[in-house]
Amino acid sequence: MRNMTIAEVRHLFTYTEWANERVLSAAEKLPPEELLRDVRISYKSILGTLLHMAGAEWMWLERWNGNSPVGPDVWAGWTPGDARSLQQVREKWEPVVRRRNEYLDQISDADLARELGYRRFTGEPFSLPLVQQMQHVVNHATLHRGQVVGMIRQLDVVPPTTDLLFYLMESRQPSS
Repeated sequence: MRNMTIAEVRHLFTYTEWANERVLSAAEKLPPEELLRDVRISYKSILGTLLHMAGAEWMWLERWNGNSPVGPDVWAGWTPGDARSLQQVREKWEPVVRRRNEYLDQISDADLARELGYRRFTGEPFSLPLVQQMQHVVNHATLHRGQVVGMIRQLDVVPPTTDLLFYLMESRQPSS
C-alpha cells in the first residue's frame, strides 16, 4: 500500500470543510429550539453534535501540536452549555480549521508517515502514524455529519447531500 501525500490529506480536509459547511448552512434554517432539541442521537441535539465535531477537531489539532489535554476537564469549552447558537459554534470552530490549515501547510509527505505519540483522555500514552490520525479525524466528522443529517431529516427538512461523491462532482472542472 502506498503512503498518502499531503496533497491528498489536504483534499480530504477540504472535502470535510465543504461538507461541514453544508450541514451548518442547513442547520441555520432551523429554529433555535430545534437545534437544541434532544433527538436521542449521538450528542443529543444538532447543536450538541456539531459542537462535539468541532471539539474533536480541536483535540486532535492540539495533539498534533504536542499538547494532549487529559483528565476530567478535557472537553471544557466544548460542551453543549459552551455554545447555545450556531454562530457560537462557528466562532469556536473557524479558528480550529484555520489553525489546522496552517499546520497542514507546514508539514510534508514524510511527516505524514511518522509515528506521533499523544495521550488519551485517561492519560494513557498511545501513538499512531500522523496520517492515520488525520484519516480518523475525517472519518469521525463523516460519522457525526451523517447523524446531524439524520436529525435534520427527522425534523421533516430536506437535508443537504454531503457525500464525497457530490463534493467531487461539484469541484470537478469541465474539460476543455
